[in-house]
Order: sequence, then structure tokens, then C-alpha cells
Amino acid sequence: MKRNILLFLFTLIVLFSSCRKSSPNFSDNKEEISLLRNIEKPIEVHIDLNNDCLPFDSLMNKVNYVKLETTGDNLIGEISQLLFVDDKIIIVDAGQSKTITVYNEKGHYLYKIGAFGQGPMEYGALNHVAFTPGKEMLVITDLKSGRLKYYSIDGRYVKSVKLPYWFSRCEFITDNLIAGFSLAGNVISERNKKYKPLLIVTDLWGNISCSNFQSYYKKEFTSSILEPLRKFEDRVLYNNPNTDSIFLLTPNGIELAYHLNIKGAKPIVQNEDITNKLLDEQHQNNPFFYGDFIELKDGAIFYIYELGLKWYRFGIYSNTKQRTFSCNGLLQNPFFYFFTLESKARYKDNTVVVDMRPDIILAYRDELYRLGKKEEIDEFYKEAVRLTDYHVAPLCAPTRGAIFTGRRPLRNGVWATCW
Repeated sequence: MKRNILLFLFTLIVLFSSCRKSSPNFSDNKEEISLLRNIEKPIEVHIDLNNDCLPFDSLMNKVNYVKLETTGDNLIGEISQLLFVDDKIIIVDAGQSKTITVYNEKGHYLYKIGAFGQGPMEYGALNHVAFTPGKEMLVITDLKSGRLKYYSIDGRYVKSVKLPYWFSRCEFITDNLIAGFSLAGNVISERNKKYKPLLIVTDLWGNISCSNFQSYYKKEFTSSILEPLRKFEDRVLYNNPNTDSIFLLTPNGIELAYHLNIKGAKPIVQNEDITNKLLDEQHQNNPFFYGDFIELKDGAIFYIYELGLKWYRFGIYSNTKQRTFSCNGLLQNPFFYFFTLESKARYKDNTVVVDMRPDIILAYRDELYRLGKKEEIDEFYKEAVRLTDYHVAPLCAPTRGAIFTGRRPLRNGVWATCW
């Protein structure tokens, strides 16, 4: 039985940077509805990747893991989103199985939410999944139908609402007020069609309360980040792609929440002349924030990307100590090996979660035995599939498909290699 694995990392942020007001450079192209404000104390996060660095074991407390049960009804290809409500784990696979599956806290499969299709109660795409305030319902942003699809937490279809604008991501600020993101932007004023904001805060009927951040999307510039909009508890946060500022979105406007200062990093310049090539040139030998962060109850964790480095550097900011510590990559607990990639979600107060495919878990087996205690590693792999008698297909893709699904190539649909 193949199982994806969720690893829960408990952070020690009671240890840990400073907070002062910041003056970010906002878009020069504003409309009257662009309500940018400064809150009293936006947090200035200073990240030094060469000093004040600690090993994983000093920054983190412990690691727990949950093995997700896999049956013929809930195959997972790749986890796009991880959501938590009450004692349930919700897994979104937007790309491969196109399913939303629900598990209990021990990883046992419970049921699916909705179904992929073209019917009135089905969804055509899982562009993004969000909770309504209070986590009473789950809402799918479905660009195929141009609608928001509402489902109860127990999986029942509730209603469908037309998207007020072309959004690929939506998060709920209130029951009727959403923040929406579109990489190409949306034209919101006939008087100024050149102004296409990436971010719009609007009610469900299309009445805009605020917008900002000009889109430079074109054939030569398509760069973005996976999750510019994120919600932690009742706080909706937005990172403008390829910038070092994170904003809090409220019914009253857009407020600066965090500004990152990465020592030695040069700011990324974006304007009408930007292209993918120019952006790549700015990333060379230049550590940069790529939009991956998790806000915790007592602080936040920010991931820094460096080209050529095989793992994600990160800094942990503490509200209590008002100081940021970076990770130097050293570790004693072998399970920290799985946290060299960015975390996917927050669980409860101060825990971050990463998902790991079974084939990666198997690939790391020798390394875990080298670093850890044999009895702990044996327990971790106790329910793993043991390949004692197996056969391969003449081509690589059908063999991989058979290993991933447990089905022969003619049954799983991967029967050839595309060149």
C-alpha cells in the first residue's frame, strides 16, 4: 500500500527579530481604490545567511509524521495544498488525480469532497481551495467554469457563485469579501485600461474595495510564485511576486505586515521592461525571497532561495525575542532531511508541515540509517512496501507509473514514453 507522508515540524520560536516601520516602493500606477496604508508596527525582518546561523536541531523541537492511507479510491499524484480543520487533514491534488480527499489525524482515509467533471455540482479545475471565515465551508476557485464552488466540510455540494473577476487564487477576508490574484491582472477601469492590478479586494458582486500592484505579464515575462495569497487563521497575507514585502489584507485596505532585509541581497527591479531573462540575471549570485513563508502564532518562517543550492535556506522570526535566526543546514535528527524544501502549511499554533512522496522516502533510507537510531528508522519504515519480486517495462515512464500506482501500465494509462 503506497502512502504519502506528512511530516510535522514543531518550531522553537520561543527563542527567537526586530520590528520597525518600513517604506516599501509601491506601484506608481494607482487608482482611487488603491488603499495602501501603514499599520503601526510592520515587522522588519533582518536575515543574515552567514551569521547568527543555527543547526536544525536548535531551531526545531521535534518531528512527527503521518502516513496517509492509500486505497484504490484515493490515489494521490502530487499534493498541491494542505488544509486542516478540526481533526481532519484535507489534501488537494490539482494536477494529477484532480481530487480533494479527507483523512483523520492518523492518516486514515475518510471521504472525498466534490468530484471532477462538468456537471453543476462538480468542479472543472482546482485552481485554488480556501475556507470561508470560521472554516464552515470549503470553496474551490474553478476557472474552467469561472465560478466559486462551495462545499460543506463533510463533502456536500452547497452552491456556486460566479467569479467577479478572472482570479486564479481567492482567499476570504469576510464571508462576502474576497482577495483575488491574477498573474495577467484585470482591467477594472475603462478610463485606464493599462492599469491591470495583480491584486483585487472585492465583494462577491464585483464591487471593488481596493486594488494594487501593476501586472507586467506579457509573452516575454511570465514569472510568478505558486501561492502569492496565503491565509493563516483569520489573517489573509499577500506577497507581490519577486518582492520582499508581505501585506495584510483587511476590509479597510492593504497594510504592510513584513518587510524582509536579506543581507548581501540586491533588490529585484521590476518595471515595464522586465523579461524572464532579465529576472533570471538578477537572481544570479543573489539570494532572494521567492514568496514561501508560514506565519505562526509566535512568529514566522521565511524561505530564501539561492540558485545552485540544493536546499531552501530559511530564517525564523520570533515575536517574543524580536530576532531572526537562520538555519545553517547542519542536523543531528535525520528526519530534518525532509525539511530542506519549503513547508507546505501550518498546523495549529507553531507547527509547519511538509509532504513527502513515498519514492523520496525510500531513496533517503540509507541516509536515515546512517544518521539515526536503527529502531526509530525501522519504526518509520515498518509499513513500507517491500519489493521482493517485481518486473519492469521496456521503457522508463511505464515502469515509474507502475511503481507509483501499483497497477500495470495498461491499467494506469502510462504505457509509453513521450519524447
